[in-house]
Amino acid sequence: MRSEFDLAASAPRLDIDNRISLRYYYRIAHALIKQADIYRGENNVIDLYVMLLRFSSLIKETIPFHKDYQLSLQDERLFFRKRLLNALNELEVLKPDVQRRIEELNWKSRNQVSKWGQAQQNSFPNNSLEWPSTRKQTSRSDVRQIYRFPGQDSFPWGPVKQSCKLARPQPAEEQFRKLSLSIPRPSEESLSRHSILGPNGLHGQWQPPVPNRGIQYPSNLDLTPVDIPSLQPTQDEPASLKESALEHEKSPLEEVLSLHDGGASVNTEEPSSLTSDVTETLKMDIVREPSPPPVRAEVQDLSALTSEVSHSISSQTTPFQDEIVRTESPLQVHISTTLMESFLRVAKSNTDRSLETCGVLAGSLKNRKFYVTSLIIPKQESTSDSCQTTNEEEIFDYQDKQSLFTLGWIHTHPTQSCFMSSIDVHTHYSYQIMLPEAIAIVMAPRDGTRKHGIFRLTAPGGMSVIRQCPHRGFHPHAEPPGGGPIYESCADVYMNSKIKFDVVDLR
Repeated sequence: MRSEFDLAASAPRLDIDNRISLRYYYRIAHALIKQADIYRGENNVIDLYVMLLRFSSLIKETIPFHKDYQLSLQDERLFFRKRLLNALNELEVLKPDVQRRIEELNWKSRNQVSKWGQAQQNSFPNNSLEWPSTRKQTSRSDVRQIYRFPGQDSFPWGPVKQSCKLARPQPAEEQFRKLSLSIPRPSEESLSRHSILGPNGLHGQWQPPVPNRGIQYPSNLDLTPVDIPSLQPTQDEPASLKESALEHEKSPLEEVLSLHDGGASVNTEEPSSLTSDVTETLKMDIVREPSPPPVRAEVQDLSALTSEVSHSISSQTTPFQDEIVRTESPLQVHISTTLMESFLRVAKSNTDRSLETCGVLAGSLKNRKFYVTSLIIPKQESTSDSCQTTNEEEIFDYQDKQSLFTLGWIHTHPTQSCFMSSIDVHTHYSYQIMLPEAIAIVMAPRDGTRKHGIFRLTAPGGMSVIRQCPHRGFHPHAEPPGGGPIYESCADVYMNSKIKFDVVDLR
């Protein structure tokens, strides 16, 4: 991860690919507007600024170069031209505040990295610290005894004196003798109490347990219920006063964030499962066992492991990195722990006939995390090694009505192992153009070593290879210009047991 945040790197120009329809690029623009609306509602100024930059670049620098741009509907071009003007005006208003926040984050990053480097340097041995010469006579008064036994008149560990002089080593027998003399011998009562033969030893008789002996509980047991913090305003300050004060102190930036320009309605609520779980927890009067936290999906590729290790190192150097838009790693994607099993049940009839089955993953965005809340099974044409969706308009209509993001796709390999074929990487290329976080899940029920995999094209390496590849069907691909794989396992996908999802079968 970079030590400083770069806005230009977070909003790169998207090259046009005439193999993809112009309407698909307009759907990308709609997705960027939807993300910007969510970030605006969350007062996430930096991510809002980045989404507006990406949208402006897409409308000005990418879409006009499509071969079908002049043939597009006039109303559609006017709509996006108006949204472009609104985005440019909002960028001008947000720019001073974003620059100030970026400078603060970059300063924190440099300061944190310098501190981490200094700590690493101090952790190495310092050759300037040497032991004193052994020729000097060492007196017993120069040696400070650090560890003491109870009963001495000083603090048990005593003040540590920084002295490099060594005491004369003593034989092990002498040290053990002194230690044993300083510890008092146990009494006969202690020995009998801890004996496995009972308090009377070999001469005792078995005694039955006393049934009428009471049980004593600790006197400091606190049975008072735990108060859950209320989400309502405190009595000291009424909610009306707070709201009036906030309205009075609105800045120009907050006024922009509170604007509603009449675009498509966006549902910024958290997934229904998360909200219902929280509500049930507040209503319960007893303590329940908590649900397991989200678990990172299994990562098996070496490249993904390397990126995960580097990410963990960077998180130690920059603990505030959640405030920065990560240009090298996408946002987290959370999926249900039962989604893949549910998909296999839906695809079982095709799997038994050695036919592939595919589905679309859709969901919502909340607090810079994507949640897969819908598994859409579209109409499709399948063979033993390929699967093609049909009537995509039906998929788009459902997602638009539910205000869902396209988060990727899932398909089976009924007769093959778990990997991404050349057809698969071309299919996923269109998903990843729309959303960099889009994932591809491959289910291989007959693979004895790996039943599933969660993949994504490498960026920019794998994406550039597929964009420049003119072939169709099964064919080999060259390595990216900088080396490395075309696709890799995702290191930012989490299996979340709290997420509920809908299975929508459109077949």
